[in-house]
Amino acid sequence: MTTVATIRDTGRLDDTTAADIASRWNAAYPTMRTILTASINGVRDRIRREGWTQDALPKSDWGSSKDLGAKVARLEGLRRSLGQLDRGTYRGCTRSPGGFSPVSAYWAVRDVLAATSIGDRNLAPVYELAAILSFVSDSLQRELATRHSA
Repeated sequence: MTTVATIRDTGRLDDTTAADIASRWNAAYPTMRTILTASINGVRDRIRREGWTQDALPKSDWGSSKDLGAKVARLEGLRRSLGQLDRGTYRGCTRSPGGFSPVSAYWAVRDVLAATSIGDRNLAPVYELAAILSFVSDSLQRELATRHSA
């Protein structure tokens, strides 16, 4: 469960915005974890059922949507990133301190939405979270562009 303090730790968001993100994050996070876990288990089941192996795939398809091993790895990485964002330990690169990144959170939520299927339920909180993170991300990117152009 993320907190306002975790989100404010970057020092770039006000208390109201941080509280809004924290409440929406905490409402959406269990659904996002459930979606990713179901997706990972579904791909793993398909691999077992079809007897899929990396060796049977032409090298030109490695890393593509046909590469089920790579798909599992991407989904597991996304789930891990969400957990790190939730705990405030996410590191965008090896040199950055751990914390909550609204921009990285926005990208992660978008990737979760891309992994959804027609049968997924309780997506409204995830879309609401994506919306607020979109506004915050846009604002932060504009601020950064202004600083670089000055």
